[in-house]
Amino acid sequence: MMQFHKSRLKFVLPLSLGVAIAANIMLVNNYQEVPDQNRIYIVIGAALLTAVISYFLFPQDGDHPEDRDSK
Repeated sequence: MMQFHKSRLKFVLPLSLGVAIAANIMLVNNYQEVPDQNRIYIVIGAALLTAVISYFLFPQDGDHPEDRDSK
């Protein structure tokens, strides 16, 4: 089973923040007809999806079963 690694957050948080900012800029500039409340939901969803995907795509030491000590 995977363990929570705080060191992954140094990748996850900046990526999520960057995606949220980019999504907001794109929505403001290209999709003015989207209501503000929906725009917020889209930005939050994009940031959360990015966080989940990037958390699992950045491996850490000990994630792979062969990296662990055999007991």
